Amino acid sequence: MKTKSIVAMIVVILLLGACSNENIVKQDASDTEDKEKSLGEKYGFTSFDVAIDTKEMKMALTANYEEKPDKTEATYENKMEDAYLKGNQAMDKLDTIFKELSIDPETDDEDLIKLTAEAFEVMDYTTLKLTIKFKGHDTKKLMMSK
Repeated sequence: MKTKSIVAMIVVILLLGACSNENIVKQDASDTEDKEKSLGEKYGFTSFDVAIDTKEMKMALTANYEEKPDKTEATYENKMEDAYLKGNQAMDKLDTIFKELSIDPETDDEDLIKLTAEAFEVMDYTTLKLTIKFKGHDTKKLMMSK
């Protein structure tokens, strides 16, 4: 009886663990070899989290990017365009946006907000929340309301 309970518990744990991996960006073998030494090299930051509200809609756009030594996670949700992306699809979208986003740790906070709004093409926001961790710097948490 105990054995059945233990087996059932293990199956449940494995199923729950498998469900949470949908945000992980799958990488080539060549990408993982250089991953640890290049953490934060591609964009200059290792974490990027933005939430944008508009007059018409709360959380109209959200994007999350988290780069860690063992994995990268990405999500992109744009309710205005009915786009809900995770994992590699989200990373493809964010990669296009991040390549056009010219920011660094020395960028003024107001400019970070403005440039983020421009990059995500949401200029009519009511509230924009941005949390960003530049490589080698503390996390910045910013919010601007119009």
